[in-house]
Amino acid sequence: MKKVKFYLCAVLLCIVFFASCSDGNSDGSSGSDDGNSFPEHLLSYSGNNSYKSPNDVSVEDAKHQSTDLKDGWWNDTAFYHIWVKSFCDYDGDGCGDFNGIKSKLDYIKNDLGCDGIWLSPIFECDYKSIRPSENMHGYDVKDYYAVNSYFGTEDDLLSLIDACHEQGIKIIFDFVPNHTGKGNAWFTNSCEGGNKKDWYVWNNSKLNWNPGMGSSDTWHKNPKGNDYYYAAFWEGQPDLNFRNYEVREEMKNVVRYWLNKGFDGLRIDAVRYLIETEKSLVDTQETHKWFRELRAEVIDSYKEISPKFMVCEAWIENNRSALNAYFGSEKKPEFNMVLDFDQGRGCYNSIYESDSRILTSTLDKNPSEIKAYGTFIGNHDEYMGRIGTRFDGYVPWIKLITAMSLLRPTVPFIYYGNEIGMQEGNYNGDLRLRTKLNWTNVEKQRNDDSSILSLNKALLALRKEYSELFRNGTVTELKSATIDKVTKNSVYTVAAYTISDGKDTLLCVFSLENISDNKFWFNSSGLDISSYSVLIGVNDEKNLSLDGSDIKVEYIAPYETRVYYIGDDTKEMLFTDKRLFLRGDMNSWGYNEMFYDSENSCFYVDCELKLKKYQFKFDAYCDRTLSYGSGEENTDGKPVSLREKMQTSTEEGQNTNFLFMPSSSGTYRFTFYEDDNTFIITQE
Repeated sequence: MKKVKFYLCAVLLCIVFFASCSDGNSDGSSGSDDGNSFPEHLLSYSGNNSYKSPNDVSVEDAKHQSTDLKDGWWNDTAFYHIWVKSFCDYDGDGCGDFNGIKSKLDYIKNDLGCDGIWLSPIFECDYKSIRPSENMHGYDVKDYYAVNSYFGTEDDLLSLIDACHEQGIKIIFDFVPNHTGKGNAWFTNSCEGGNKKDWYVWNNSKLNWNPGMGSSDTWHKNPKGNDYYYAAFWEGQPDLNFRNYEVREEMKNVVRYWLNKGFDGLRIDAVRYLIETEKSLVDTQETHKWFRELRAEVIDSYKEISPKFMVCEAWIENNRSALNAYFGSEKKPEFNMVLDFDQGRGCYNSIYESDSRILTSTLDKNPSEIKAYGTFIGNHDEYMGRIGTRFDGYVPWIKLITAMSLLRPTVPFIYYGNEIGMQEGNYNGDLRLRTKLNWTNVEKQRNDDSSILSLNKALLALRKEYSELFRNGTVTELKSATIDKVTKNSVYTVAAYTISDGKDTLLCVFSLENISDNKFWFNSSGLDISSYSVLIGVNDEKNLSLDGSDIKVEYIAPYETRVYYIGDDTKEMLFTDKRLFLRGDMNSWGYNEMFYDSENSCFYVDCELKLKKYQFKFDAYCDRTLSYGSGEENTDGKPVSLREKMQTSTEEGQNTNFLFMPSSSGTYRFTFYEDDNTFIITQE
């Protein structure tokens, strides 16, 4: 009996000890440093819990605020992610700046359609350079209360904020609380053993801490002492100690300081790594607790002034429970929004694998008030790369993944340049994703109503028109009912789903492969298609029909996106995708995509031909005026009018294909001019 009592006492003592560590009251001394242990002093809380920042501000000091914003406004916003250094150089010094962004607000709001801006890090940082070949990323913060002088002055920033608000654009900043730069005065003081010694994570020897950031060497020698500091990312970014009450309050004050300047919210970087425990180095309950404090004490305190929000970057894939934990709960809310890496990855993989099940499996099918996902198909990190490079500049794929990303009930984030299919720069690492925006290409796409930019604009306009649907709509997958004639298996090369809020219903269809048999069947799921309009597609052809209990979709072009409004046949098209295919016996009557030249209003494609007679035709999917030819031969370089040939193409016995005999083997360019429906064939 005495033995049992002894064990119970031991258990109770352990419970008391660990409870004191978790609530911040332990003053345990350092334990044995064998590299694998968790020293007790790293579980202890320190600092003055009534600390006030030298830059202390209160919510009542807020100025430059957005007006007439309602709580939850972020759910109806489309964000444009700007890498400040590379976006627009206003003063000509080779570096993008605040005034450059200000000069392009009309482009962002009206030519693209975004009404929110996320700025990459803007604070004074350790490493600075205006050279395009050098990566000034800004995640090594030197001073949280000063802006990067290469971007302009604080007055320039305030002018940008005011200009955004005048145009109804919200603006958020990138906040890095986990670590600072080595050049930060706080870290210098800490290295010297000053009053900020405990503002960083120190130990007398290196520990085997590996949070999974790629490097196992996370403890580094004090440049002015014999101990070691922890840096989860790399030596130049020492981790702050969030078990220090002064750090906790200082970082809350940084957020208040900039929200008071007029920012409408913030994106928080690397949220998983704030506070380590003996059980885990990431996603700890102590980390969640601090973000709940930030939400309650700072973010929510602006509700009566101008509602703010915070979105987290918790780079978590294939673990929804860990990701969703950053929302907190209804009683203890944490982040207003989380960035969702799975949904973007699903868009890419569904195209790579030509498998609709990948796309539909990643859709957020039931949005809720406390769960707002931010989705994207590229950012400033290595995550996905630029869509223009990933798809080798192939416009149909770029348009397809753009539509996949924007046609879902989430909050879209568009990385600058992706709206025009910009490709990566010729650099290594992240820098290749952060090169200067090609404004010449922007101007070209502005004037092309079938460009990638125009598609982005149309889809964002669609989201605005049906904002309630994209905020609260339910997604219903239309499962494939197409059966392969040979294998007898279901075919998953076309994806289809509806988004509906009970008032409006959109049917979204995506072709994931270049296939010749363009008829597909889906289980109708009770969808009534007796009346509908085409909003997005290559044309407004009415190509939905009921086939028994299934919906049949016909004449879908390879890699086409079609969006239908269900229940009304009077809606106007928002975007017509100009597509033309060269089909003939030179490509076994497959679909050769012709490239569109907006400057010359023509389509073109190059083909390798031998010295023989070829039959061919132009196919625009359901636009029959381009699908028929004549039996006459065409010689090199001689223009032929399709309009003239159409007058005879329906006569009895008339050949429906054009004929061509090249003068020699080689590469020939087929060019079709849309203005007058003529084509020409020239040897390259």
